[in-house]
Amino acid sequence: MSGSPPTTLGKYQIIREIARSNDIVYEAYDQLMNRRVALKELALPGGSTPQQRDDRIKRFLREARAAGSLAHPNIMTVYEVGQEGDRYFIALEYLDGKTLRNELDTKGFLQTERAIEIATAVLEALEYAHSKGVIHRDIKPDNIQILSNGTIKLTDFGIARLTFEPNLTMDGQVFGTPSYMSPEQVVGRDIDARSDLFSVGVVMYEMLSGTKPFAGDSVVTITYGIMNKNPDRPQQINWSLWQVVEKALDKSPQLRYRSAKEFIEAIEAAMKASQSVVLDPKASQPAPYQQQQQQQLYNPSAYGAQPPPLYGVPPQQPQYPSQNPYGNAQQQQQQQQMPHVPGVGAQPGYGQPSPPSAYGMQVPIYYPPPPRKPLVVVSAATKRFLAELFIYVVALAAVAWLIVNLFNAFATVMDRNNTPTRTTPAANQVAAKAADPAEEWISRGNDDMQAGDLKNAERDYTEAERKSPDSPGAYAHLGELYKTEASQLGEANSDDASKKREFLRQAAVSFEDSASREKDPSLAREPLDDAAQAWIDRSQMLYDEGQIRQARADLEYPHALKDSEGNPTLHAQILKQIQVWSGLGSN
Repeated sequence: MSGSPPTTLGKYQIIREIARSNDIVYEAYDQLMNRRVALKELALPGGSTPQQRDDRIKRFLREARAAGSLAHPNIMTVYEVGQEGDRYFIALEYLDGKTLRNELDTKGFLQTERAIEIATAVLEALEYAHSKGVIHRDIKPDNIQILSNGTIKLTDFGIARLTFEPNLTMDGQVFGTPSYMSPEQVVGRDIDARSDLFSVGVVMYEMLSGTKPFAGDSVVTITYGIMNKNPDRPQQINWSLWQVVEKALDKSPQLRYRSAKEFIEAIEAAMKASQSVVLDPKASQPAPYQQQQQQQLYNPSAYGAQPPPLYGVPPQQPQYPSQNPYGNAQQQQQQQQMPHVPGVGAQPGYGQPSPPSAYGMQVPIYYPPPPRKPLVVVSAATKRFLAELFIYVVALAAVAWLIVNLFNAFATVMDRNNTPTRTTPAANQVAAKAADPAEEWISRGNDDMQAGDLKNAERDYTEAERKSPDSPGAYAHLGELYKTEASQLGEANSDDASKKREFLRQAAVSFEDSASREKDPSLAREPLDDAAQAWIDRSQMLYDEGQIRQARADLEYPHALKDSEGNPTLHAQILKQIQVWSGLGSN
């Protein structure tokens, strides 16, 4: 491309160049429709291979299809996609105003109402895009445009995922801006609409606090924070709204909001909760109602000088002298003849009937029988003796158990030293199979590997995983199988090279799965080293093909760099390689 912009492109007259990154954006004029447009031209880097060129063109056209299929007031409109010779371009709606990034750089953070307004507009745009099968994958302040009339527009669908078309991204490839990517996007796994909602949560956090939730000086520290750390609540975010942001930033997609609509409803509920007023409990009833209650409770004309008793208890009761309820046999006999009336109020005196109630009735009062004396009386000295005896018995039993076990262990060692070693392979295999159902399939897979039948070996090891998901051996053998298949492929042919990279990735993942299931940390070191080496071999292939960014991604967290943490030599080697490749730039 020349230094100065072209005069025309297709039917559009170029006015000036607006921006330049992976592509070039011009301000242009459509004479036929008499409107100003933003013209985005595909920029192909020099020295690109035919495969890289075709991939860039496919992604560029996919962006046009992704944004062109959406018609929403909060999404930038696509007018046309065209080609002139070997130049590809997209005609877009021209947006004035500024980006949310400019707003945050100027103000630091936004008022809560303004931040909620912007987040809601973006979520409404995403709700519509997700309903059409489009996942944006690059939600960030730079792609949110604030027009001069206050309208919010979502832009740049350059790396969008179309769920109704085959995926152009292989497993393990990472696209997006690190600070705003979801955990599943960081590790290169298949994503859905909930990944965009995580990114909106990051943008909300930054709008409300002025800082990113996962900050860092490098891609490694940022992605490590996304995968392993939970951000703290800033003082500017009230508790109700923080619950919304915290759920959007959950590491697990299953625990986030299921849709952008549900996200919006949670925001609205949080804002209503934060604006609610706590009523004074003393003023919970209006004055007229209180006065009405007082008139009903106390009406001198109806009851005379004194108000009626509440709940059947008179306001003033005659005092009776207290007596011992168990003072004499006559009182006890009289007490036993009185029926038990539960729920009676206070007792004016023991051994006497209750005073007249408000309705002129006397209600007898029930007195419980005196407590019985215990059948066996144990003195404090006897309790102390029994406790000490129990402790002595337990201690003697423990010593006896320890002596018996030491004797048995000594006898076992002596038998092993004095008895010649005899192996019974058949018996050992039967015992192993009984202990772990995966061992039989692992044994079959090993036989197929020795016979060179890699296809059946893969089937056997996969069945072993299904039989015993927690068995580290099945995953380790599967990793060795993928490593063997990778070693049998060359790199001259592009198809063979692609298959070899995929086998190395599968080998690394299988070794990591094996290490994660090892209960003994010392046994997990070997599969982790094998996993790190597989990532290193795959990154070298990517580097040789010119895919420097992806090559670094295989070496960084959570791949080779994480797997080699227990191996200082290998860890230092990987760090050095990352530094060297980082100095070369990115493709």
